[in-house]
Amino acid sequence: MVMVMAEEEENALSIEPEFPKSRVKKIMTLDEDVKRVSSEALFLVSKSTELFLQLLAEKSAEVAIEKKRKTVKLEHIRIAVKRNRPICDFLLDSLPMPTETAKSDKPVVVADRPKSVPVGTRRIDQIFRKSEAQAQVEAEVEAQVEAEVEAQIEAQVEAQLEDEIEVQVEAQLEDEIEVQVEAQASEPVPEPMEES
Repeated sequence: MVMVMAEEEENALSIEPEFPKSRVKKIMTLDEDVKRVSSEALFLVSKSTELFLQLLAEKSAEVAIEKKRKTVKLEHIRIAVKRNRPICDFLLDSLPMPTETAKSDKPVVVADRPKSVPVGTRRIDQIFRKSEAQAQVEAEVEAQVEAEVEAQIEAQVEAQLEDEIEVQVEAQLEDEIEVQVEAQASEPVPEPMEES
């Protein structure tokens, strides 16, 4: 009974993706055709990515073990991708070219082969970089928002000050009127003179 409950808890915990939802959503909305992302789509993309990376890590680790290595290297990932072409084929163009070690143990970069990248494809590092135009637009928007917020705060402060001044003036006038009324009430009223 306890074993079954522990397995259920473990399964329930593994359902939730490990990637930050906001980051996945940001990457998804980088596509100009995507305006909004439903929570279901966000979950499926996050979970699919997690499962894909888990598969890639497992296959790369198997290659490393076959090569009698403890550390998974780029060449192991490349071999794993080639072995699982239907699933991982798109990665071949994105992975950096492997280096070959010469007799002097200095890495020599193998000449890059021409890459055939589909139109509209961007490298993953380009996703997180901002273009100059985008940075300028964001700076302008930020400056505009700051100016609007400052104007709103200034208007609120002025309105508050006007209200406070008005209340104080009214209170002073009421006090002065009350003092005058009391002063007049305490003065003896002259008796009217009788005509003879």
